[in-house]
Amino acid sequence: MKKFILLIFSLFIFSANAGYCVIDAATGEDIKGYRGELPDLTERFQRYVPQVARPQFKSVDAFNVSKGYKPVPRDNPTYVNVILKKEKVSQFANDINQLLPNIERLLYSIEHEENEQLFAARANDLYDNVEYLRKKYQDAPERFYPAYDALITVANRARAVVAVRNEAMVYNKYLPYQTEGYMYTPQYINEQLTYLRQELTETISLMKDVN
Repeated sequence: MKKFILLIFSLFIFSANAGYCVIDAATGEDIKGYRGELPDLTERFQRYVPQVARPQFKSVDAFNVSKGYKPVPRDNPTYVNVILKKEKVSQFANDINQLLPNIERLLYSIEHEENEQLFAARANDLYDNVEYLRKKYQDAPERFYPAYDALITVANRARAVVAVRNEAMVYNKYLPYQTEGYMYTPQYINEQLTYLRQELTETISLMKDVN
């Protein structure tokens, strides 16, 4: 009896592990696989369609915000000078421009052969102003400007001509023209005035190039 019960129990376990089979009623063959209705999974998923971004444009009228605003005073020089700032002139250029009349007056004095006292006054005035300029920019980058060097050179030459003229008034009566006295002759002084005039003209050109 116990063996019979164990046999039935073993067959039950075997049939549970082996699964079950379905027999086709028409052919009598075993139909393998799942038989029944499967859920429709397409309802939960959508086919991927790439999206193309398109910019949104508004009409020109939408950007017209001029209503309520005053027109820009482009013809007003005050407004233009504030908005469009002009290039500033350097301090060195301002100082150079202030010396330009001194140079031109000294050149005029040579060309028109003004008296020695007036020439000496203008030459000494130029020297004093150039000396101030030299000390002001002697350690600055402006000392490399050609106009800076030309001003110092021409101011020193002008003062040297004044000194020679003053000495000539005293010593030309006592020194012979062949030796030391030659530098006090009118010919020598006129040569120095010619060199000075050339240097003054070149210096004026260099000064006008400074900005």
